[in-house]
Amino acid sequence: MASKQTDIKILLLSSNQEFLGQITDAVEDRYVLFHAQDLKQALGFEQLSQVALLIADTELLTGEPDPILERLSRRAPGMVQVIAGTANEKPALKKLMSEGKIFRVLSKPCQPGQTRLYIEAAVKEAMQMRGVEHNAEKPPARSWRKPALIGGGIAAVVMSVAFVIPWEGDDAGASVNSPGSGPGAIIEEHFEMARNAMLETRYFEPKNNNAIYYYHQVLMLDPDNVSAQRGIMTAADKVLTQSEQDLIQNRPARAAKALVMVRNVLPDHPRLAFFDSLVGATSPEQRRGHARNAIDAGQYEQAFGLLAEAGSGGSATPPDMEKVVLGGVLEHARIAIANGEISRALDLLDRVKVINSGYSEIAQVEDQLGQKYSTLMSAARTEIDSENFDIAESILKQAEMIPGGSARSIRQARSRISTGQKAMGERVAALATQKVREDRINDRVAALNQEFEASIADNRLLTPRQGNALFFLNEMSKLSPESEAYLVGSLELTDKLLDQMWKELAARKYAAAESFLQQAEKLASDSEKVSTARVDLEMDWAAYQAASVIPATRMTMTNFVAPEYPNRALRREVEGWVDVEFTVTSTGQVSDLEIVAVEKAGYFEKATQAAVSQWQFEPQLFRGTANDQRVSARLQFKPGT
Repeated sequence: MASKQTDIKILLLSSNQEFLGQITDAVEDRYVLFHAQDLKQALGFEQLSQVALLIADTELLTGEPDPILERLSRRAPGMVQVIAGTANEKPALKKLMSEGKIFRVLSKPCQPGQTRLYIEAAVKEAMQMRGVEHNAEKPPARSWRKPALIGGGIAAVVMSVAFVIPWEGDDAGASVNSPGSGPGAIIEEHFEMARNAMLETRYFEPKNNNAIYYYHQVLMLDPDNVSAQRGIMTAADKVLTQSEQDLIQNRPARAAKALVMVRNVLPDHPRLAFFDSLVGATSPEQRRGHARNAIDAGQYEQAFGLLAEAGSGGSATPPDMEKVVLGGVLEHARIAIANGEISRALDLLDRVKVINSGYSEIAQVEDQLGQKYSTLMSAARTEIDSENFDIAESILKQAEMIPGGSARSIRQARSRISTGQKAMGERVAALATQKVREDRINDRVAALNQEFEASIADNRLLTPRQGNALFFLNEMSKLSPESEAYLVGSLELTDKLLDQMWKELAARKYAAAESFLQQAEKLASDSEKVSTARVDLEMDWAAYQAASVIPATRMTMTNFVAPEYPNRALRREVEGWVDVEFTVTSTGQVSDLEIVAVEKAGYFEKATQAAVSQWQFEPQLFRGTANDQRVSARLQFKPGT
């Protein structure tokens, strides 16, 4: 049994159990398959960034699938996307595929062989995008297993007993081969390509990309395949019906060419003899007559074919007709050159050379081809400079078809394309790495923001350490200072800090209020609101300080005048004290002196007032600004002091 390639992870987004079984069976034991039942579960998958292939069911891609796929792609850069839908959804999905938004469209119900092929192709594409060479391993015996189920962001691998399910052939008749690998899978793919070719009327052409070609590929693997034989017959009938219309519209050359194709495939087709008689009945004179009608209608290429058929039997073409036809064909060649249809122009030019290699107007067309070469090379250089390398390469393919072009110039242009693509690839890889890093940062910021909001809700603004709102906000700032989460959080925390400041201020807890305000000032998220809070805090503090009374011993005195002991008190040997209150102004002077209590009334009041009114102090400062302060003092009067 092949070992599971754990480095290749596939995510299946579907809620349909039958579809889950089909994909699980197709993946086998080769890769790790995870299953998400909805978009939320998929986005929560911890290993989403490691997923190489997404298989998504349109049942879960409600509305426009683009935004959903973009969300998944942002989380998993380089993830290849295969979308499964019904026949009604297939045109819209194929449009997305043509625009390069998805890798493949898987039809539901899933054909086993096609599913395996698409998964292998998508895995190979994913590995190539990562610069890893990938070779598909032959799968083990077909069995049913349950994939890992994503739940709560954690992948839990659910084990189950494997049991063998026999495979039955599909409707296309590939009845003997396993669809997972080998001829069975290839047959299924060829039938799918043949059906597409039939829908697009590619019955015999272009080479190696038409319905007959793909049906023949099936018969090479399974010679008795009835469906392929029937498909070839149907394609031949379609071509013969088209040939009949060509004959009716005087296009015997096209009809004859188609008959040759049918004869090569089905030489015994019952309708060939009838059509051969119709084509053969057209004489050279009739063909030249049809050629004149074509010339009159400006259909020079059709006339060219008719004249060639008429001349195949040795009948000469009138010179006047030849000149008109050759001139008309060369005019069509000029138009093809102007439209960038170089291959068609060269084909028309070759036809004319076969008839008359010395025709005078051939040189003019060749000159036009030379000018077109110069124009194409200039356009290619412009596209290379603009880093439109695919467009530049398609232009070079046209240029290199023109005879006489410089192979060296084309090699140099392709070398520039290769260098440019390499540089672009490196930039894309760098951007992908940067995107992964940004996604990780965004995920971390989102987690920190959740912790921040929880801290705000619990009023854990500044404590505990490493578990408060300010801590989580600072961590967000380190990772992404310009993120919306940080900017919004700064405003929110500022408001909370200012609210807390006002609560502390109302309780006259100025130190605590100052602490909350300082943190708000550091955030600087709303400078006007914070500045207003600072002014209010200082005014409130100043008013509170001015109204409160502190002892004079807490002040620094710059001028002291001792009171004189009154003579009347000395004669009577009276002693006592006087309590006073006064205001030290912002200039350090004493004002608003008031006697609040005395021990011996009538003895010491005047002496006290005379002395204290001359005192001076250093004013009280708050944040460098001098403020008024109410002060109290007791003056003692004792004889001998």
